[in-house]
Amino acid sequence: MFMLDPVTAPLGTQEEFHLMLVELVNAFAPRRFAICEEHGDRIDGRVFAWGLAFEDSALLCDDEQAYTGRFRSPDSAVRLFARSGRRLRLIWIDE
Repeated sequence: MFMLDPVTAPLGTQEEFHLMLVELVNAFAPRRFAICEEHGDRIDGRVFAWGLAFEDSALLCDDEQAYTGRFRSPDSAVRLFARSGRRLRLIWIDE
């Protein structure tokens, strides 16, 4: 169990501490992305997988949750799945 030092003062007011946590979340939040698969010459397309990009890795899952995976980056996931001949495109959801 984690125990705080009894002489440690709280960081700011409740509101100030909440704002600090919001800043922390915004600074380190993963970026969302999708890997889309193209069919034919712009005939059709679909979302192949959804992902979260962290600073040093990316998590990927499909709509049916048939697979999940951890990759070094979103680009590395695209390269791996494109080896099967799929025409894939990385689309960033978050700026």
